[in-house]
Amino acid sequence: MSLQKKSIYLLEQIQKILDSYSSKITLRQLYYQLVARQIIPNHQSHYAKLSRLCVIGRNEGILNEEAFADRLRILDKPASWPDLSSFMDTVKKAYRRDRWQDQERYIEVWTEKDALRGVISPITHEYGVPLLVVRGQVSRTAIYEAYSRFAAKMDEEKQCRLYYVGDYDPSGIGIFRSLVERLRNHSHGEGEKIEFYRPALTQVQIEKYNLPTDPAKESDPNYKRFVKEHGDLSVELDSLPPEILTELIKSCIEANIEPVIFDHDRKIEEQEIERLQNIGGVL
Repeated sequence: MSLQKKSIYLLEQIQKILDSYSSKITLRQLYYQLVARQIIPNHQSHYAKLSRLCVIGRNEGILNEEAFADRLRILDKPASWPDLSSFMDTVKKAYRRDRWQDQERYIEVWTEKDALRGVISPITHEYGVPLLVVRGQVSRTAIYEAYSRFAAKMDEEKQCRLYYVGDYDPSGIGIFRSLVERLRNHSHGEGEKIEFYRPALTQVQIEKYNLPTDPAKESDPNYKRFVKEHGDLSVELDSLPPEILTELIKSCIEANIEPVIFDHDRKIEEQEIERLQNIGGVL
């Protein structure tokens, strides 16, 4: 297929963005990165054009199919192995010691954006930190289960912290405000002991990285309060460069680590994995 110069240029810019991600990327993430770099306007018609161009780019072998992610359509299949030996190999690779069991703090990272799971989870996995994707307002069940986790850690006399990253819009701010209020009020105010932080997205970050804005949605029930407190422009978390977001998450996590204890548990984990290597031989 013969492509116009504008399309070829845009495909080149798309490839640069794909190369900047260590994980797969959704079309929405790609769109906001292009908008943030002022390569395309922030308009729904350009989102549709981008979608078509990415299909063409993959059909023509210009863009790598493996670089794209669809977070909504995930195959559900029970885990299985060819034999017991293969299963034991998986067990050996999967073992992780809880490096937070001897730390003074227990932390969780929450986000409303399932599309950013692939950006955030490599960092939370690396440090063994729980990640929860809430996908909108948090359900009663999720609040109860979260409080139960924090309560168990508070019983161990750990200081508990929750870090939330979300959109700078009526829903994103409203979700955080709601979960803080509901967790704090849980069990007759026992949730007051939990500390809450919202490291992204902030007005400072929006200005610093010149992130693209949209009018806030008037149909959102949190619209009036948001406009009163923050103005009428909203920004998607997806527009924050991935390297900035991952570094931000990493900094939040490392601020809660006692490194000597963390390294001690890492060494114990290495010894335990070494012991696991010998188990397969007796099967």
